Amino acid sequence: MTRAATKTAAIEESWEDFEESCEIALEEGYFALELELLELPAAQEVALVHTELPELGPTLLVAYVPLGPGHEAAGRRAVLAACARRLPGVFAHAVATASIPRTATGAVRAGALIDQLLPQIARDFLSPTAMSD
Repeated sequence: MTRAATKTAAIEESWEDFEESCEIALEEGYFALELELLELPAAQEVALVHTELPELGPTLLVAYVPLGPGHEAAGRRAVLAACARRLPGVFAHAVATASIPRTATGAVRAGALIDQLLPQIARDFLSPTAMSD
């Protein structure tokens, strides 16, 4: 193996190690965020869904069920603050919802949740001053 090929192989290996460590850190960040969100006093229930939104790219959708009427704005601010602390490099959008669809085993039905939230997400981005809060 030539010196250049050896150097290239070492760089590729380092890059793979870097990508793997970033992926692990991101996964740990998601778990830590979810735990923090579950402790929020303004939200009864939360669900995180990582998806791609047109023109925005990778997005973390955070659905939360507010404690009751009048708690949507406080819940949204608390959710977004937690997202910024735990995953500062990830675009997050918080949406209040009446319920989070789940399977019989309790797993979030991500597709159904995104379908449920899309009308509100569209309104939020078409009229940012009228966002969920």
